[in-house]
Amino acid sequence: MKPLQAVALGLVLLALGPTDPQPGVFDPLPDPLGWVLVLIGLHGMAAALDVRRLPVLRFLGILALGVSIALVVPAAARWVETDPSLGWAADVPRFAFFALLCHQLSQAALRARSTGGASSFSMATLALLFVLAAPPLAFGAGWTDVGPAGEVAAQVTQIALVVLCFVFAGRTWAGAPVEPDPDPNPAEADPAA
Repeated sequence: MKPLQAVALGLVLLALGPTDPQPGVFDPLPDPLGWVLVLIGLHGMAAALDVRRLPVLRFLGILALGVSIALVVPAAARWVETDPSLGWAADVPRFAFFALLCHQLSQAALRARSTGGASSFSMATLALLFVLAAPPLAFGAGWTDVGPAGEVAAQVTQIALVVLCFVFAGRTWAGAPVEPDPDPNPAEADPAA
């Protein structure tokens, strides 16, 4: 599996999270498993990313995994849902991780002169930064119209990110392994022929 494919599958599992945990029901799937897949994908594409940003990405990914493990407990999930600012705080590692990952992928695509990849991941980065900024603007500054726009942007960006990860999974700038050149003349390579 290519690294971005693992990230995309992890994102799909993150999107399938439980919507209403019931008392006494523990659902370790899909969020923690999704984060494990995302971190496996991050490990696979480490050589393609900026080594200075890689520790920050790993920290944010592990922090988001820890938050998702804590929210497996239904009582903790309900407590976070009681206050919108707690829900936003629980989502900060998740969206910060994906914003930084998209930025790093856009930079890797730019270095490889892939303008489609660079522009796509740059737009995803900007959308994720808006998702991170929308709740404080809605709750703190009183800009109530920004809150619903941030929620819609979060959903649309996650879907778009899954698509982008699958579309660009085969690119070497995204951590995909380099395919060996096929032998142009297989008859010469076989001494028995």
